[in-house]
Amino acid sequence: MTVLFQKGKEGLIDGTLDLDTDTMKIALLDLDGATDTGVKAITGATNATPIVITATSHGFSNGDFVYIDAVGGNLSANGIYKTANVAANTFELTRLDGTNVVGFAAYTSGGYVVNLGPSASGDNYDDVNGCQIGTPTALASRTVTNGVFDAADTTITAVTGNTVEAAVIYEDTGTPSTSRLLQLLTGKHLVIVAADAASSATTIWVEALAEAIANGTVLTFSNGKQATLSAGANAGDRSLTVSALANAIANANQALAPKTSSGFPVTPNGGDITINYSNGNSKIFAI
Repeated sequence: MTVLFQKGKEGLIDGTLDLDTDTMKIALLDLDGATDTGVKAITGATNATPIVITATSHGFSNGDFVYIDAVGGNLSANGIYKTANVAANTFELTRLDGTNVVGFAAYTSGGYVVNLGPSASGDNYDDVNGCQIGTPTALASRTVTNGVFDAADTTITAVTGNTVEAAVIYEDTGTPSTSRLLQLLTGKHLVIVAADAASSATTIWVEALAEAIANGTVLTFSNGKQATLSAGANAGDRSLTVSALANAIANANQALAPKTSSGFPVTPNGGDITINYSNGNSKIFAI
């Protein structure tokens, strides 16, 4: 699943965002050490159904899509979810279909959340540029062919600063508050179960994988259950080969999986950082 911001999706749908002609830039982000309107530190994740996230003064709204990662202990909190029952410092997690997310274990430490919109907390570049590392760089040699967006790999030069957990592609109007966010690149992607997998099953049927997943990867699903790959999976695969499941995992549950050799996180050392876009069928992303 491509991690698109809702404001970017809106622009693609209504034609106000033109990937061929608008100035599109990419910036590196420190998500684990910096905050902004659309990026908040997590300080709690209840081991309950639904999981309740604590992020002080987050400013998010009900129904916002959020990307969560680096939560320790309660691993099923990591993923792409929607917010519900928002309060000043907390919100509940639901899957994209509205089903409550189930806790995996007690929260231990860490975590961050990125608001993907549609609220104003995650619409434009001024919501994340407080986390910027290095200098944003324009995408070159852009193409849009049969609904697939691609560009030449981007090199950001002489990068210094804190660890980089992600990059963001955005439309640059010259003013951060009107520069709509398009895509978050984290080196991770959603795995969504396509058919019920019973306890002891060694195959999980899934929606077509966006990226490859390495053998031995442990996936923690939104029902609080885990699966361990016993063979690598390739981009486009519709099944995972896993060690016999200890617990059933029902259709539509989801897990956050790392892309093989994603490159994130990376610690700058003053040298250049190159963002290599996928060479698969979806390139940067496909609509």
